[in-house]
Amino acid sequence: MKASLHLHDVHTDQTYPFAAEDIVSQVRWVDPQTVALLKLAGEAGFQIYIFEELAGAGQQVTDQPGGIETFEPFANGFLYTARRIPDDLAIREDKFGHFRIAGEQESITELYYADRKKILDYRRNSGTPHAKGDPHTKPVINLTGSLEKPFQIESIIPSPTGGAVFINCRSNEDEFSRNITDCFRIEFEPDSIFRNIEDSTLSIRSNRLALPKGAQIKAISPDGAGMLVLHKAGGPGPQNQADLWLLDLTLPREILENADLGPYLKCITKSLDQEPLNVYWTKQGIFLSYWNKSRCEIARISKDGDIEVWETQGLSPEAFFLNEDAQISLRAASATRLAEIYYGSPASKGWDLKRITSFNEQYSGWDFGTAETVRWTSKDGTKIEGILRKPSSFDPGKKYPLIFNVHGGPAAVSPLILLENNNRYFYPTVQFLNKDILILEPNYRGSLGRGQEFLALNFDHLGVADLWDIESAIDHLVAQGFVDETRIGCMGWSQGGYISAFAAMHSNRLKAASAGAALSDWRIYRAGSDEPQAILLSGDPYSNKALFEQAAPISAIHQAQTPILFQHGEKDPRVPLTSAMEMYRALKARGIETILVIFSSQGHGFLKPRESYALMLQNYNWFMHHLMGEELDLLMDDSMGEHVQS
Repeated sequence: MKASLHLHDVHTDQTYPFAAEDIVSQVRWVDPQTVALLKLAGEAGFQIYIFEELAGAGQQVTDQPGGIETFEPFANGFLYTARRIPDDLAIREDKFGHFRIAGEQESITELYYADRKKILDYRRNSGTPHAKGDPHTKPVINLTGSLEKPFQIESIIPSPTGGAVFINCRSNEDEFSRNITDCFRIEFEPDSIFRNIEDSTLSIRSNRLALPKGAQIKAISPDGAGMLVLHKAGGPGPQNQADLWLLDLTLPREILENADLGPYLKCITKSLDQEPLNVYWTKQGIFLSYWNKSRCEIARISKDGDIEVWETQGLSPEAFFLNEDAQISLRAASATRLAEIYYGSPASKGWDLKRITSFNEQYSGWDFGTAETVRWTSKDGTKIEGILRKPSSFDPGKKYPLIFNVHGGPAAVSPLILLENNNRYFYPTVQFLNKDILILEPNYRGSLGRGQEFLALNFDHLGVADLWDIESAIDHLVAQGFVDETRIGCMGWSQGGYISAFAAMHSNRLKAASAGAALSDWRIYRAGSDEPQAILLSGDPYSNKALFEQAAPISAIHQAQTPILFQHGEKDPRVPLTSAMEMYRALKARGIETILVIFSSQGHGFLKPRESYALMLQNYNWFMHHLMGEELDLLMDDSMGEHVQS
């Protein structure tokens, strides 16, 4: 889909459209007057384009067959990655047709370097006759030809000083290799590498960095002397937080290339006890973001692990970017403000932020209700928090219907902001609030922002402990006197859909539920998901059958009574459609009210406007029927005032 790309001039305080009619991604500054980005170039896929003087339609820099996956400005040009089918697989397909062998690498990623001036000259002159003896070789170097074998490159981290690039790789996408990473340093001289382009491997040096299993390189210091590594010392499981570790790149080469680097890593986030998110190493120091309960914070951290939280004017960043001088641009919101884009320069443990967009002025007449943090004690004594959204006209003496809106993850957060992502794409929270329905977004055990101990609480307790957190929240709010215990619903997507389905089948506290991309049984997930290693259960369904049975929503089908709406993408690689089909058919067989909506063109996440609108409309009508007594018609569109024909 086309992107709405804008440039903001901080000197004139003006914003204007940029590449408005193009399908673009990955925008990067090359210098103060030049922008580079990936733009869709027809059947050639995404290619690098540059916009000099920030004007014009842009110059195409690359013509990489099959298109480019990712790129970064580097030295006098660009680093970029592209996928390639291995030669032996191409030969096999030509002879036998296309088939796949599980665990076999179907494609590899190659890393290239292109000199900006040389590649543009080449493109201008490639159609003209050349002097005798001038081979006119394309000035693009394959940097991964020097590696010991082909890999899948997951990310590239250029050294700010030039001359080296670091890559995080995986040797295979098979589940048994997911926690094995290969990290390399590739060294070359950008200015001289094209002098002998026919034998460029002679001037490229690559070496594996023997980092611990599962470690990833995150950033290189501005002087090129230090490296930040993300690593889970407690093991690769999803129940363990990662930490940031510092590696001295000035160590002797024989250590960096041949030694186990584990003993040389220094943990700098030990005192933080939160999962590091975005990481930047600037001239002003190391910055990272993390969740502190239901608010995202940005802090500067020293090499000795001293944490200094930087002020963002009460805003919770949803995404942010820092340049080398620690100037910041961020998309942020608060409990009273919708998300906008801000920009600022460092100013005494914070940033002098200025809002540069006004996208949400069109909603100034909307009533978004209020958002506040509530706390309760779960059935095992665990302290749980959540975000309670109330109508603006809330009356504590009145009894209201309540709908749980359960986040996915489970290592995620429902933030204390006025409108969060779940309520933009899946669930019509604002419309429910305007119908006098309360919304509770629980940050159940396993959520981020509460430390390692809380993160691991749902390990081997999936479903069961989640239900404790849900039912204890009901008890807490009912005891406050403003919740109608007979009109409670639950909705969620992915892990939130799993929890909604589990609660609906294992409990009689819900009047209705909506389960999006929901899992019926972890055995199905183990067998068919693209992320099978993410299960928070010990062993496997065969060696630990009772535990997997206990954690399955479908295991309580014999007692299920709650009506459930299922919404699922037919092409979902994370939670196979089979899960929703199993629960839907089992409920139908028992005579329980249920509807399954299958979105034929969608995967695990829905971002297309029409499909998102359909999700919201269906959820709105489902709960308005079951909680408010309205007629059930999933396709009733209020804006049209009539049923939309299927």
